Amino acid sequence: MKPEVYEFQEKKVIGVGNIGNPINPGDVWPALFSRIQEIRSRKNTLETLGVIKRNEHGYLHGVEVEQLIEIPEGMFSYVIPAGQYIGMTHKGPISKIGETFQILISWLASNNYEQHDIVCFEVYDGRFKDEDPESEFDSYIQIKDL
Repeated sequence: MKPEVYEFQEKKVIGVGNIGNPINPGDVWPALFSRIQEIRSRKNTLETLGVIKRNEHGYLHGVEVEQLIEIPEGMFSYVIPAGQYIGMTHKGPISKIGETFQILISWLASNNYEQHDIVCFEVYDGRFKDEDPESEFDSYIQIKDL
């Protein structure tokens, strides 16, 4: 699958983990799923999002919400900015995600774009099966023209 350019409206996310503090992404997944019912006004009950910000430690695994109100204690929020993103579906085990990011980063330079604010956000749904070779999820990197 080839990378494509997408235009997204801002996405408000509430979840577990935190942008700006070092954390192991594998640690936040079980924590989110054990408390996901505490998050109100979810936009899509079948998706979760992973967010990593450029040049900052941390990882936020959460869900998109209508509004950033009633953030449960111990959870954090983040707003993924509106804008252009390059994205593609990662196919295969999650441990091979680096290969997908290499394709996305290589595409940027050859198409007159560069990375912008967020390194990436990922969308996980029913296709995601962790280390299964048939697993799929979507990965996006915010971009801007060179």
